Amino acid sequence: MIYLLDENIQFIPEKGLLVSDSGKTVNLSENSYRFLKLLLEGESNKQTIINQIWHEQRGVVSDSSYYGQIHSLRKSFELVGLPGSLIKTIPRRGVKYIGKVSTSNCNSEDNVININDTEVHATKSLTPSSQALSFIDKDKKVIQSRRNLDRVFTALAVIAVCWLATLTVVVFRYLIAKGD
Repeated sequence: MIYLLDENIQFIPEKGLLVSDSGKTVNLSENSYRFLKLLLEGESNKQTIINQIWHEQRGVVSDSSYYGQIHSLRKSFELVGLPGSLIKTIPRRGVKYIGKVSTSNCNSEDNVININDTEVHATKSLTPSSQALSFIDKDKKVIQSRRNLDRVFTALAVIAVCWLATLTVVVFRYLIAKGD
């Protein structure tokens, strides 16, 4: 099932993706897409949302985790062109999605586009899948290059620690030898 938010943004829960009609794609974390799916299904109670999203932690979740997910979802909305204000906080009760939402089961073959092996029902003028995939590929390349950079820095840190330890031993031995 695919959710259509405010008639121009697709939410694909199976892939955790938000896709704009211009082809901009945002990958949601597991907790974010679970949170959004609950909101779109009409759930608004804070404790129920916490229990369902963080069920593996048996409800031991701080308020900062809950509000952090709300903030993250609002930022994701803004990245695909939706106002973050569509996620409305209900004081002392929870949060609610206040925009338009409809669902699609992708029955029509002529309006289906593949994004990472997931069929996405094309609405309005969704861009070709190659453009949508280019956003995903760029994100993967950025993540991979960051991982490689992290590995280089880790290796340099290990070398620096080893070099400083060796230098400390040499200086210590020199001072002991000079003192005798």
